[in-house]
Amino acid sequence: MDLRHPVALLLLLPGLWLVWRRPYRWGIPSAHPAAIISRWAAQALPPLILLALVLAAAGPEWRSPVRGMAPVVDFAVVLDGSSSMRALDDGQESRWDAAKRLLGAFIAKRADDRFALVVFSAHPVTLSPLTADHRRLLRMLNGLEIESRDDGTAIGSGLMTGVRRLSESPARSRVILLLTDGAENRGRVRALEAAEEARHNNIRIHTVVLGGQKESLYPLEGGGFARLHVDNDPESMKRVAALGQGEAFAADDPGGLARSLAAIDRLEKTALPVDPPSEGAPMASAFLMLAGLLALPFLLDLPRKRGRRQPAWLAAEPTLDAGEAEKARP
Repeated sequence: MDLRHPVALLLLLPGLWLVWRRPYRWGIPSAHPAAIISRWAAQALPPLILLALVLAAAGPEWRSPVRGMAPVVDFAVVLDGSSSMRALDDGQESRWDAAKRLLGAFIAKRADDRFALVVFSAHPVTLSPLTADHRRLLRMLNGLEIESRDDGTAIGSGLMTGVRRLSESPARSRVILLLTDGAENRGRVRALEAAEEARHNNIRIHTVVLGGQKESLYPLEGGGFARLHVDNDPESMKRVAALGQGEAFAADDPGGLARSLAAIDRLEKTALPVDPPSEGAPMASAFLMLAGLLALPFLLDLPRKRGRRQPAWLAAEPTLDAGEAEKARP
């Protein structure tokens, strides 16, 4: 069990002092209470209720290991979101839709890995930090749309954002997966500079260049298609991958992209001995319920005390702690 707010345990000190100095009087009988159960309940239940309430405030969580040895590999997917990704290389599916579909399959196959998702055009945006919640990540990926208001291809900025997402990762294998169809034309950071930073942080970079050098169909807003040729820079991407100690791939169509991702999947099949992660199940509600159950006897005893006069023995009794009060009783 783990505590999210362990400092709350300090509340036990003043609480126990108050409970000890102000013992509960059971039922206010005309004579000193003699029932053993009443005495035990008056002395033991208040500290137990206090302990349950303080533990609930401390945010207890029951930690249980997550299946597998994750994170074996931490990935940062850096995806080109420029308008040219709308082009259709096979005449049926756009580069954008093919990339989302095949990346989803790639993520789903690697159930024990964590992924971060970065999309860039003129500027990079982190859509998801490192997460093992693949279901949420796939929903986010499927719902992505291209925003062409600020168009461009800032490959270096996207790579540097991926490096930042992985730089604090404790995983022994950290990989950036870059998918782009254009040449770098925006951004304050050059792609080679970002690759040098990745190398310094021991992060590998695999690059996939989409589209090739041929013309592709591009959908027009009013309907129909136009022939479009997007200048990409496969040689620069090869240098980026080499500097990042990874591999460079070219994908002229969705089939080529599928083969590239399959090759990357084979390259990153590692079985490193890492500490298994754990997930926490909140337990505060259970401790609150326990406190409520322990308080039930007092709720049943309070109606007996309502309207009754304070007995003479209690009025005359000086303020003593529980041990001294017990000794003072006849």
